Amino acid sequence: MTFLLDKYKEHALASNHSNEFISETIQYANFLSSKNLPVLFSLPHLCLASAVSIKNTLEICNSSRIEYYKRFKIKKRRGGYRTIQTPTNELKYLQKWILRNILEKFPSHKSCTGFDKLSSIKKNAEIHLNAECILKIDLLRFFDSINERRIYGIFKSFGYQNNLCVSLAKICTVKQNETFYNTFKKNEDNLKQYLLSKDEGILPQGAPTSPKLANLILRNLDKRLERLCSKYNVNYSRYADDLTFSGKKENLLYLKKIIYKIIYSENLFVNIGKTKFIVRGNPYLVTGLSVHNEEVKVIRRKKKEIEHHLYHCIKNGVILHLIKSNIGNRNFKDWLFGNICFVYSIEPKVGQNYFNDFNKIEWPL
Repeated sequence: MTFLLDKYKEHALASNHSNEFISETIQYANFLSSKNLPVLFSLPHLCLASAVSIKNTLEICNSSRIEYYKRFKIKKRRGGYRTIQTPTNELKYLQKWILRNILEKFPSHKSCTGFDKLSSIKKNAEIHLNAECILKIDLLRFFDSINERRIYGIFKSFGYQNNLCVSLAKICTVKQNETFYNTFKKNEDNLKQYLLSKDEGILPQGAPTSPKLANLILRNLDKRLERLCSKYNVNYSRYADDLTFSGKKENLLYLKKIIYKIIYSENLFVNIGKTKFIVRGNPYLVTGLSVHNEEVKVIRRKKKEIEHHLYHCIKNGVILHLIKSNIGNRNFKDWLFGNICFVYSIEPKVGQNYFNDFNKIEWPL
């Protein structure tokens, strides 16, 4: 997005702005342009640049934003439910514009392997191949723990004006109600009290901007943990809220409390019950992948599930298999294809065999 400097000067002079004002705004514009960022002076300017309604966006910023999100729950892999909040169409469009034109201009830390176009869960797992010992630490309510003030700080660090940063932070967060806080468990009470004391919006899980903003917020944590680990010859990676450390057992045992202290000092919280030590000799999971000796593989349970569906779809036909398995026909083909694509991305030879079988299936019209 090009800022037309000459036209701006001409318009500013015609509007009788002072030379000091013109000089300051040009300096501001040049600074943003040097970072390849869109030059934005205010919320209305943002709305014009992104082609959204100024009136509607002002209403969003002046509200709790809760009515601009749809909520639904999905099952977690290990029990319980995760609440997903998806923004309404216009808000989602604006968030995508902010993500594409502003947030994606800044890289996550190199230790971060989640929500990044250049990385993957496979790369995250490969960092920890041949490890003597693995330490896994899980952050508690990853998105929920990041509040509006911290998001303001991110946009401020890019160089934007204070008032615009306030608006950008509100556009990317939602202020939760009592029903939301009633879902917190006993072991999450410290985080709950922290958030209630701030009385601000938090990152909604389901907004396009949330993953990238979370990664940018955690750059300092990643930097500190990488620096610490390098002193003890320990490998470190983070995939969203999953922190993985690998190295000698005695080093990891020594570092655990220090790692906790660093996490808490960054106003983040640890899900203590999910902390795990795994020693060499046993297959272990890193971000859902099996890591054993020199190989990263898809877990056997997932592959057996795919093989089961492929075998019976070829042998008995899709409709009969779905009836016997009590599975709905809707989206089954896409679901199976997507899972095969995932296996192919981790284990290409196995995935190719699955594709060959998938193509043998006679799919109903």
